[in-house]
Amino acid sequence: MDLRIALLVLCALAVGTAPAVSQPATGFYKGRTISFLIGYGPGTGYDVYARLLLRHMGRHIPGNPNMVPENMPGAGSMVMVNHLYNVAAKDGTVIGMPARNLVIEPLFGNAQAKFDGTKFTWIGSMTREVSLCFTWHTAGLTTLEDAKKREVLVGATGLASDSYIDPQLLNAVLGTRFKVVLGYPDSAAIGLAMERGELDGFCSFTYGSIKSARPQWLDQHLITILAQLTVHPAPELKDVPLIMDMTKDEAARQAFELVFANQEMGRPVAGPPGMPADRLAVLRTAFDATMKDRQFLEDAARTHIDIDAITGAAIDELMARMYATPKPVIDKVMAIRPKD
Repeated sequence: MDLRIALLVLCALAVGTAPAVSQPATGFYKGRTISFLIGYGPGTGYDVYARLLLRHMGRHIPGNPNMVPENMPGAGSMVMVNHLYNVAAKDGTVIGMPARNLVIEPLFGNAQAKFDGTKFTWIGSMTREVSLCFTWHTAGLTTLEDAKKREVLVGATGLASDSYIDPQLLNAVLGTRFKVVLGYPDSAAIGLAMERGELDGFCSFTYGSIKSARPQWLDQHLITILAQLTVHPAPELKDVPLIMDMTKDEAARQAFELVFANQEMGRPVAGPPGMPADRLAVLRTAFDATMKDRQFLEDAARTHIDIDAITGAAIDELMARMYATPKPVIDKVMAIRPKD
């Protein structure tokens, strides 16, 4: 009997001296607000996708936190991406949708890119994307060959943006004569300028964004699609040329593949580096559940938004591959990129 009492006393002492267990991540979000950063203005493709996600994702996060959008445009989304990486709280209360084209800018020595794309806490991507090069129906161009014969004005949001880099790559590799006009805050402004006749076209707006934000362009045949600027074409656009098929030069193809590989993470969601692993796990689980949620998918269908999601882990793998690109290939891309 004395031995049993002694054992009970020892157990009680062990429990009393055990370290306190921290609050589980599943309870962290109760009563909290998650700020969701968007690097472009209202009405743009990124904004449309982000707001769709925010209408549903909170239901899948334990504690049902309020999710609030915060538009932070500037320098083709670079302002937001740098803020998310360097300034935003790392506790899981600030996440955002980085511009996919910016994630490899550090590979090219861009001094404005103050981040390492592999160190974001990637949560997932809502879809894969297909960027397009197209002209307004009154511009009088029907193929990229036509764009080699005369100057074609296209808009851009910044020197590091797809809208600037993509037409410059086409000029360098294929001999097109796109003239890039800078100064537009976002794709919505470029679209309006094109409709007003200030621009001939736009090279980088995605097929998904057009269907969701500008469906009338397709329904009313207001644009002429010249090429798909991607590695894997959209099944619905089988009659539109794929840029990868427009050159047989292996160096050019490798350069195109590096630049366009980010389309596999068309609408990515990420947090800053250093987010606690358990909170990242909660957000990844909630994101994945949202992508399969019936109400979410019905909402996406009503607004003509394509959903073809990939996981945060898949983005980690994609980022690792892009950042492992051999230096000679990077140098080839840098040689045809515009100089600041």
